[in-house]
Amino acid sequence: MPAPAGPFAAVIMAGGQGQRFWPLSTAERPKQFLDLDKRGRTLIQATFDRLLPLTGSVDRVFVATAETYVDLVLEQLPELPRENLLVEPTPRDSAPAIALACLTIQERLGDVVVGFFSSDHRIGGDGFASTTSRAIDLAESEAGLVTIGITPTRPATGYGYVELGAEAPGAQGEEQAYHVARFVEKPNLRVAETYVESGRHLWNAGIFVWRVATALEELDRHAPDLMRPLRQAFEAGTTAQTFGSLQRISIDFALLERTSRAYVVPGAFEWDDIGDWVALERLIAPEVGAGGPNTVVGKHVGLDTSRNIVYTEDPDDVIVTLGVHDLIIVKRGKTLLLVHKDRVQEIKSLLADQRLTDLLSDIG
Repeated sequence: MPAPAGPFAAVIMAGGQGQRFWPLSTAERPKQFLDLDKRGRTLIQATFDRLLPLTGSVDRVFVATAETYVDLVLEQLPELPRENLLVEPTPRDSAPAIALACLTIQERLGDVVVGFFSSDHRIGGDGFASTTSRAIDLAESEAGLVTIGITPTRPATGYGYVELGAEAPGAQGEEQAYHVARFVEKPNLRVAETYVESGRHLWNAGIFVWRVATALEELDRHAPDLMRPLRQAFEAGTTAQTFGSLQRISIDFALLERTSRAYVVPGAFEWDDIGDWVALERLIAPEVGAGGPNTVVGKHVGLDTSRNIVYTEDPDDVIVTLGVHDLIIVKRGKTLLLVHKDRVQEIKSLLADQRLTDLLSDIG
């Protein structure tokens, strides 16, 4: 699909640590830099591949990341101009990072339409470019803050939702778009089931498209405690010194849940945020062996074994299972993780345990 008629810039958000994919994803090499499902391109490379045709030029692709990951970004995206790295001096959540990116792009390119895309989502199908182009058109025609929503396929409790309001101007047929009635935080299972049944709720895919000037105007209005010091520091050239003292807040709380200019375009493509190990069951066809299906990357032999996720990075490793079900079994180097699938969200808490930190430090 050709690039949009007007200038469009894309920002890949690549500063996360992907802790729920430990031990494969680490603070030194988080999941966006990994080829988790062995398709030949890492997650950030696949994101870059999707966005380049939309921008029409590598000069309009930017990557927002932490100082720690600058070398990894340049290693995996050698085409990216170094000056297109938007380095966060210290992590302050998504609103400060996005606001700084908007200020930088406005100074560099003027009042272009810009989109923000996570570096660690898996997207498939043929509809990504057309959906994003519709979001770009809406951002231009309505001066809107546009998000892309995904039709739920299950009552997921790990995602935020977008409730649809009235249809947007000019929306029809395959080019549907809506005002946002409200953004909803991660619900419990009962509430999530009602959202799926209603047909009026989409998953919040964390993809945002807007004119730079529109976003900055709305941030000034709704998040002045963030924007005043950030603008002052940006104009004075002291952003690196000031950034760490900025309010820590997400773009959802700072802007999208407060503005009256939010729109949502339903995404006509396959989407998964690959938030934790259980996501691999949705990305990799299961192996059916003795006892039932298992999701496997590497060499595995199982008996009376089913619904497990088995992953080994070393091609010489063999994992053997007997009589186990619903486990995640991950072998990387000298580290072996065993966790029930129902408790995968607690991996982040496990990594905060000082005993584990000390042991990992000992083995190097």
